[in-house]
Amino acid sequence: MRRSALLTQLLTFLMLAGVAGCEAPLELERVQAQLQQSTQRSDLLQDVAASGEALVAVGNMGTVLTSADRGQSWQRQTLEGKPFLMAVTTCPDDSFVALDYARKLWFSDTEGMRWESRPIDTVETVQAMACDPAGKLWVVGSFSTILSSDDGGNTWSETSLNEDLLFTTIRFLDENTAYLLGEFGTVVRTTDGGATWENLEYLPDEFYPQDAHFDNDQVGWVVGLTGTVLVTTDGGNSWRRQDSGTAAPLYGITRNGGKLYVVGGNGTVLQSSVQEGHSGDNRWTAVEHGKPIRFYLRGAVPVADGELLVGGGAGALYVIDTGA
Repeated sequence: MRRSALLTQLLTFLMLAGVAGCEAPLELERVQAQLQQSTQRSDLLQDVAASGEALVAVGNMGTVLTSADRGQSWQRQTLEGKPFLMAVTTCPDDSFVALDYARKLWFSDTEGMRWESRPIDTVETVQAMACDPAGKLWVVGSFSTILSSDDGGNTWSETSLNEDLLFTTIRFLDENTAYLLGEFGTVVRTTDGGATWENLEYLPDEFYPQDAHFDNDQVGWVVGLTGTVLVTTDGGNSWRRQDSGTAAPLYGITRNGGKLYVVGGNGTVLQSSVQEGHSGDNRWTAVEHGKPIRFYLRGAVPVADGELLVGGGAGALYVIDTGA
């Protein structure tokens, strides 16, 4: 009996080993197929940008994804040194610029295919960037630092509000007017192209802003954690909360035509119709995009009427139809 039992166990082991041996190539094939994809599940995409037909998404490990056909297909490249790319934007000449956590800017052409880096002359932590309507570069970060370059990042001017806070967002309306938002609900504004900055009313409860959008020098929105959307209709002198209908963290906000769009955790996409001369009473509804997004969305940019490019965690990168 004992010999029979041992023989049975041996046969069972050999059968299982044979099955595993048959399945191993199949698993390897799946891995290889995944590695051939332009997006990977390990991608932590942080931002997206559009310039004509060209689309760019950036993220961790130097990841740059580029599309020349409005998101129908993507090409993948990894920048030298595998930098953590925090943000990407376009300049008035339609070129792309990306912000590197290691105090660098990466510059590309209008297609986003070739990149070169230039250092940002600061010891502070960098957090957000912008290219203003005149093509001047701006970077903000820790210790209320504001950096600017009018020669393509070759030289930098640095100033600070001398407050121990981190700026998280910078938004230009024109060459002269811009808003900065940061820790502890800080909101500051310039109306002279950054020569001077004035403090405005703090966001309620020292709210930590993730992103902001301003239609003009009076009307703007700020988004952040726990589904919070704040609106001002008096140029930042006062703020009030809007009902977003979600408790998910909200990371990005953009406008496409007559609608605002917000993206956030768990694949959240919100939309709101905004009319000219409105009083800040716009309402938010969820966009049922139908995409298999389990994690966060952080970047969003319009690519056509009613179409939005969104990017986020686990390689999420889609052009979605918002039904607008």
